[in-house]
Amino acid sequence: MKKNHGYEIDYTKNTVTVTKKFLKEAGIIGSAAYTELAQVHRDHPDFQIVQREITKKQGKKTYGKLTYEVMADFIAVKEEENAPAVLVEFERVKALSKVQAGQYAFVKTWFLNRYSNEFQQEETEDAAA
Repeated sequence: MKKNHGYEIDYTKNTVTVTKKFLKEAGIIGSAAYTELAQVHRDHPDFQIVQREITKKQGKKTYGKLTYEVMADFIAVKEEENAPAVLVEFERVKALSKVQAGQYAFVKTWFLNRYSNEFQQEETEDAAA
């Protein structure tokens, strides 16, 4: 799907696949996305307009409530007397993450590598079902 348009025309399936963002923008009458989607619909009236579905990885582990605060609290409880030194290291990792593309992911990876056995993770709805 082309990022500059927000939609893709599939002539073999007779569909126009649109992104969620483009569809939301096209819902505003008079917007550029509305005009563009209306033109596509006029050009291809027999094509079905469908929203793009994001494929989800089966059994993926998620950490939805794992914030920096939760990490710091976990370290404080888990490490007990060693906690101040580990919290200093945690703050250093957070500072190092500032130059990374994915700041949170960098810190989360450090945390999970260190506490993967002790930290309980949530599973996605797909894996839980």
